[in-house]
Amino acid sequence: MEKVIRNATEDDIELIIKMYLADVENHHERASQFAKDLIYRFKTIICLAGDEIVGSIIWDTRGGLNDGVVELVGLGVTPVFQRQGIARELLLCLIRSAKEHFSKARYKLRVIYLFMERNNEIGRKLYKYMGFREISEIPAFYPHDDAVFWIKYF
Repeated sequence: MEKVIRNATEDDIELIIKMYLADVENHHERASQFAKDLIYRFKTIICLAGDEIVGSIIWDTRGGLNDGVVELVGLGVTPVFQRQGIARELLLCLIRSAKEHFSKARYKLRVIYLFMERNNEIGRKLYKYMGFREISEIPAFYPHDDAVFWIKYF
């Protein structure tokens, strides 16, 4: 099945809700708020297979444009579609989009950072492969795990 990667729009709210209900929890109010956050609060890129969202990456700028800093807020791929290069493609798309975002204002993307659960070995391999560096651990950051802070410089 052909996959399409593109920016999420208001038209995707129902698809995001459907994804949340299937992959996270069966809670309609939280699913609706999650979808609104992805569309109106953050910059979100989705991967579609047919009419189903099978991956997403959520990001936003931090500081002023002259800082050139982006936080990767979330990255996920539906389990059935994992190990097909979707996360890598979403990351590459985020990098292109962030560079374009700063370039339009005559600035440069300098840094992408993220927090990740320490026990996420798949994520660790991906981020290392993509040129991120593990900087530090943050104890008890998540309810059930420590966090690891990763950074990529440009």
